[in-house]
Amino acid sequence: MAEGSLSFPFLEHEDTMAALREAHTLFILRGLPGSGKSLLAQAIGQKYQGLSKIISADDRKIEPAVHSVLPEEYKGMDEETDSCCKAGTPVIVLDDTNHDTERLARLYNLAEQHGYSILIVEPKTPWKTQLEELKLKTHWSLSEAVLTSLKGPLEETPLPLFYGWFLTKKCEDHLRKKKEAFLKNLSSLDGFKECVSQFTTEECSEEEVNLEQYFHDMGVLHCTTKFCDYGKADGAKEYAEKEVVRDALCHASKLKLSALFVTPRTLGARVALTDEQLKLWPADAEKEVMPEQDLPLGSRAHVTLGCAKGVEPVQTGKDLLEFVKLEKEGNEGEKVQDLEQGELRYFGKGMWMLRLSQEDELLGVFSGFYGKKKEADKAEEGAAEKKPEEEKEGGAEKEEKKESQPEGKKKSKCTLL
Repeated sequence: MAEGSLSFPFLEHEDTMAALREAHTLFILRGLPGSGKSLLAQAIGQKYQGLSKIISADDRKIEPAVHSVLPEEYKGMDEETDSCCKAGTPVIVLDDTNHDTERLARLYNLAEQHGYSILIVEPKTPWKTQLEELKLKTHWSLSEAVLTSLKGPLEETPLPLFYGWFLTKKCEDHLRKKKEAFLKNLSSLDGFKECVSQFTTEECSEEEVNLEQYFHDMGVLHCTTKFCDYGKADGAKEYAEKEVVRDALCHASKLKLSALFVTPRTLGARVALTDEQLKLWPADAEKEVMPEQDLPLGSRAHVTLGCAKGVEPVQTGKDLLEFVKLEKEGNEGEKVQDLEQGELRYFGKGMWMLRLSQEDELLGVFSGFYGKKKEADKAEEGAAEKKPEEEKEGGAEKEEKKESQPEGKKKSKCTLL
C-alpha cells in the first residue's frame, strides 16, 4: 500500500481503538473497485483480531455495477450482517463499493435495529479515482464506462441525520445504570412526591408514577453536534465540509458529564465540552433555541437518556437551556439533598438537577447517524408546513408563554422546596 493509505484513527489512535473494542460498530467501506477497500478491510480485521468480522461482496461474486435491481446475492450479505449484529460482534466490516443509495439505506436500517454505530470509510490510496490505474488493479474485468458509471454516485458523500459523539457499549451500560440509580433516589424523596403531579398522565395517576417507565429509551446514547437532515438542514453541507469535522470523523474522545437532569418532558446528562470538542460545536446551536439569550457556547451539549411519551429527543437540549438560562440569571435552584452521586437541586416546575460530585468521563466516537427519521418527526414537519397563517402570527406570543413557564404534563400542586 502507498504511504499514508492506512492512516486512520481506528488503526492508529489509542483512544479510538480502545473505544471500538468496547463498542458495536458497522464499518461501511466505500469506493471504486481496485481502490484498496479489501486491503483496508484486512487491516481492520487484523487490528481487531478476535473482535471483528469481514463481510465481502467479492466473496459472493457480486460484480460491481450500477444495478436497476439489487442482486439477490446481497441477501446473503445482509443475513450474515444481521447474524453478526445479533451475536454482538464489536466490529463488522462491509467490503463493497456501497455506491447504491437503496443498498446504503438497507445497511443503515440494519445498524439502527441492532444499536450499531456506523463509520463510512473510503480508501486513501492516491489512485482511488484514477480509472486507468483502477482497471489494472481490480480483479474484475471492468470497462472504463462501468467505472465511470460507478464513480458518479461515489462522488456524492452521504450526509447523516445528525453528527455527534456515540458512546461505546460499555459506557452506555455505565450511564444507564447511573440513570437508574438517580431515578430511584429521586422517586423516593418526599420533596419529589409532593411535586409528582408534574409527571402524571392520563394513563398513570400520582400513586402509579414510575420514572423508569415514564421515560422511554431513545436508542444509541450520543451527544449531537449538528442536525443535518441528510443535507437538507441549514448549514449542513457547510458543516460536513469543514476540515475540523472531516478530521474528527472516526476519532474517539472523552465526554465529561457534569450533571443529570429531569423535567416532565425529558431525562438527560449535561456534557461539559473541552476546547477541542467545542471546535465541532456549531456557533448558532444555542441561538437556534433561545435567540434572545447570550448563552455560553456548548451550553446545549447533552446526552438524551429518555423522553416522556410523545416527546422528541430534541426537547432535551431545549430543557437543558432552561436550566442554563436560570443559572445565568442567578437562580441556582434550591438544594434539596446530598445524594451519593452528588448534590440534588430543584428549580421549580418539575425541573430537577443532580450536580455530580465527580465528573464522569465516557468514551464516544465522532460519527454520523444515518438511520431513518421517525414518522413522528415527518408528521410534525408536515403539520408545521400546513399551519394556517393566523396561527403562525400567534406563535410568538405562545413561545413567550412557554419560555416564561415551561409546561409539564399537568399543572403542579407543589409549592414547597
